[in-house]
Amino acid sequence: MLDHITETTLLLDENKCRLNIAMMAEKAARNSIRLRPHFKTHQSAQVGEWFREQGATGITVSSLRMALYFAAHDWTDILVAIPVNIREMALVNELAAKVQLHLVAVNIETVQALAEGLQHPVNLWLKIDTGYHRTGILPHSHEQLDAIMALVEQNDMLQFTGVLAHDGH
Repeated sequence: MLDHITETTLLLDENKCRLNIAMMAEKAARNSIRLRPHFKTHQSAQVGEWFREQGATGITVSSLRMALYFAAHDWTDILVAIPVNIREMALVNELAAKVQLHLVAVNIETVQALAEGLQHPVNLWLKIDTGYHRTGILPHSHEQLDAIMALVEQNDMLQFTGVLAHDGH
C-alpha cells in the first residue's frame, strides 16, 4: 500500500492528530497556561494550521531554518529551542525583522555576540544545566549569570524572557 514512498515522509492519522491537538489545547486552557507546541517532529505547515485552529499563537522549533519555514507560513511568535549559533547571525537578523523571535543562550560569549550583531530585538532565554553537563549554565554560577544579566540590561536588542531547562532523557 505504501510501497511508493521512497524517502522519509510524515504519515499520520489526521483525526487522531486533531483529537490530540484539541486535547492539549483544552488541557492548557483548563490550567490557564499558554500552549506553545514544539514543531520538531512534524515540521509541517498543514499540521501547524491544525494547532492554529485550536488557538496556538506561538510555536517552538529546533533550528533557525525551521523558524524561517514557519515564518513563511505566517507564524509570528517563534522560539528556537536549541542554543543559537552565532555564525547564523544574518539569519537571526532576517527572522528577527519578521517575527517575535525567541533565542536560547548557554554562555556569555553567545550573549556578547548577540549584543554586538543584532539589528532587531529578540527575546532571550538562558538555558540552565540540570546536572547532566550537556549544555547550559550551571544554576550556581552566580557570577556568570550576573555578568550575562548585566550585559542584557545594557542592550536594547536583548529582552530577557526567562530561563529554561531540558533534562535530556
